[in-house]
Amino acid sequence: MCGNQHTRVCHISTVHSALDVRIFYRECRSLVQAGYEVHLVIPRAENSVRDGVSIHCIPVVKSRFVRMLLMPWVAMRKALQTKASLYHYHDPELLFMGFVLRWILGKKVIFDVHEPVALQVMSKPWLPRWSRKAIALLYRLIEKIFSQGQELVLANEYSVARHPHRAYLVRNYPLFRDDVAGLANAKNRNTDPPLLVYVGGVARIRGAMVYVELAGKLAQRGHDFHMQIVGPCSEQLQTELKARIESLGLQDKVLLRDRIDWPEAMELVSKATIGMCLLLPVPNYTASLATKILEYMMLGTPVLASNFDCWRDIVEGEGAGMMAEPTDINEVADVCEWMLNNPDELRAMGQRGMEAVRSKYNWSSEFRELLRCYETVLSR
Repeated sequence: MCGNQHTRVCHISTVHSALDVRIFYRECRSLVQAGYEVHLVIPRAENSVRDGVSIHCIPVVKSRFVRMLLMPWVAMRKALQTKASLYHYHDPELLFMGFVLRWILGKKVIFDVHEPVALQVMSKPWLPRWSRKAIALLYRLIEKIFSQGQELVLANEYSVARHPHRAYLVRNYPLFRDDVAGLANAKNRNTDPPLLVYVGGVARIRGAMVYVELAGKLAQRGHDFHMQIVGPCSEQLQTELKARIESLGLQDKVLLRDRIDWPEAMELVSKATIGMCLLLPVPNYTASLATKILEYMMLGTPVLASNFDCWRDIVEGEGAGMMAEPTDINEVADVCEWMLNNPDELRAMGQRGMEAVRSKYNWSSEFRELLRCYETVLSR
């Protein structure tokens, strides 16, 4: 890694937040520690330097059409000003930009595939159902053509089969830090009342309404508890969630919160009795790992998760939590109630989960693969 001292690299996104966990906390900060000079072009109000990463702002655009049509070129112009040796972009809508960087400007380029996009398209609520299959097929064709000559970094193993060549598997495992994990050891989880937490994007397909209905069932069965649902949420869904919370009389039990920074989110999770991840069974989620499960485990928080086969080895296999059918609210409530009624087993689940992340499911091994990718591209 010493040979990489002061090698300048530039990460680019027009979609993610400046402090995105994978982009900023895992990749950019780790690259700084490995000796790279790291720049990040991303939507933000102002330029800044944070933890050694130079953050270059581009406008925050609400219109999806404007963002997809215009912002790739705004981002590319800003990125080229860094005069980086390597450009690493994170959004499918930047594929054309990546093609221009690689084949017209002759730059070294990496495309970071966070999720299996074609599967993701199949559950996009803003796309008409009749169009989704055609759009997914079109995207696969576009990706195959325009990613030629670029190295691919894949965030989960479910994408490997579609990208067998020139791809590096850098799974989105949590960054195991002793100071963060120490939060778990310092906390007695027998909170009174118990605290149930979900942290992530708040959407119907991510189980937003399931959490509220679960709260209703637990209250109906006489349980005292608090629940926090934390993350960015559309105004329309927020209105619907608040209305449902009020109709169930849960205003004092269920709290909706906006996005919070990763360290604050981890501190909240460390205090939780149960970490919830009850995503609905749409194609994208049943073929990828939800990183929040591993983050819950890292902090010794037992997991209540959807019963997806691709999650089973981690949740049940490691004895770190329990699973339920997310579309069956009675089953979800039964499983959650069993967990709440068995605090000794909850503590054991939390300990087993933390040990599994410490020994197997952590960012250290994944980052070595990212470094191997960088060294290969830069030496070419």
